[in-house]
Amino acid sequence: MVEPAWREIADADWRDSYKAHFHAWRFGSLHWVPVWEREKYRLPPGEAVLWLDPGLAFGTGNHETTRLCVERLVKLAETRGTSGRVVDAGCGSGILALSAALLGFRSVAGFDNDPEAIRVSEENAILNRLAGRVQFMIGDLVAGLSGLQADVLLANIQADVLLRFAGKLVGAVAPGGTLVLSGILAEERMKVWAGFEMAAPGWKFDSRVMGEWSDVQLVRGNEYGP
Repeated sequence: MVEPAWREIADADWRDSYKAHFHAWRFGSLHWVPVWEREKYRLPPGEAVLWLDPGLAFGTGNHETTRLCVERLVKLAETRGTSGRVVDAGCGSGILALSAALLGFRSVAGFDNDPEAIRVSEENAILNRLAGRVQFMIGDLVAGLSGLQADVLLANIQADVLLRFAGKLVGAVAPGGTLVLSGILAEERMKVWAGFEMAAPGWKFDSRVMGEWSDVQLVRGNEYGP
């Protein structure tokens, strides 16, 4: 058995290690770019950019789970407009909530049970001149979803947590609204689908796979009319 080798890593090394794995990317006319590339990044005319420094919070957009959510969000803005209320449950770096604001959604909120995530989200809002456009708060799924009715509810968490709080997530979607679930391994997709079918009978379901990950999208019927 080989003895492990140990070495001390300077604070700056591990704190900045995430930068090596965060690269600029785009979907449609929206770009997500590390803020340290701001001086050299060339944005095509007429397109929009979200500058990000995720720090230790989850959410650069390079992970499939985040991309699945972002792509759903962009498509919803294109097909259904941006007048509805968007809520990001477990906002991490704030990437989804801030993307919603950049897309033009009028009412956007995000919450996370990690105070560091909220600090990073608010800093990213300032970086993008979106301070005050998104309401960020510390809270878990119980507190964050309490009394909520969202037109678009995004929950990029993980399958077991999504299933445990299926009733609360479904209950927080307004009539005619959309619930986007991510953080789901492709092999767990049908388990999550089945669990939410029980919690939301009659809703329309859709799912996509990207690499080893998947999402599940639910659309609630409009009880107030067609």
